[in-house]
Amino acid sequence: MIVTMANAKGGVAKTTGAILLAMAWARRFEREAVVLDADPQSSASLWRDMAEDAGSGLGLVDVRPANLSTLRRAGRLGADGLVVVDAPPQGRLLEEAMKVADFVIVPTSDSPLDLQQAWATMAAIPSGARAAVLVSRAEVNTRAYADTIAGLDRAGTPRFDTVVRKRQEIKKMMGSLPDSSYEYAQALDELLEVA
Repeated sequence: MIVTMANAKGGVAKTTGAILLAMAWARRFEREAVVLDADPQSSASLWRDMAEDAGSGLGLVDVRPANLSTLRRAGRLGADGLVVVDAPPQGRLLEEAMKVADFVIVPTSDSPLDLQQAWATMAAIPSGARAAVLVSRAEVNTRAYADTIAGLDRAGTPRFDTVVRKRQEIKKMMGSLPDSSYEYAQALDELLEVA
């Protein structure tokens, strides 16, 4: 299965989501998951490098750089497993990452600006592709969160029931082997139900 994490806006936890979703898969099935780092910022690759330099690595999560050719061949990497694409915010790589995906996850925070970009990204997903918004970095006891959920539901935007809460541990885990996949394990459950 190929899952693409896509949003035209940065800072919405695409890389964190890609790593933690792959980690949830690897831990659940005790099999390798591949993260294709298609973002020019190379945050997923940097995460891997920092974890290796710290001596932990990322266990069964293999982070690889990606380009147009790699993305077009992504199905060969995950024929019986999981490939997660950490997509760039725009351009041909984003288009290809969404085109090859079995499912597109559009992460967004509970910020109105992030939500507008999530809708713009959802509108750019190829017709017929399966996709849903994943609310992440959410402060669930706030008006902004309630407004985000209400706005998504009013618009009929497909969304995960799972909500990833804002946590300091998640903010600080870059470059480490996470102890937990947090709510991404529940997001994986939902993903497997529709896959």
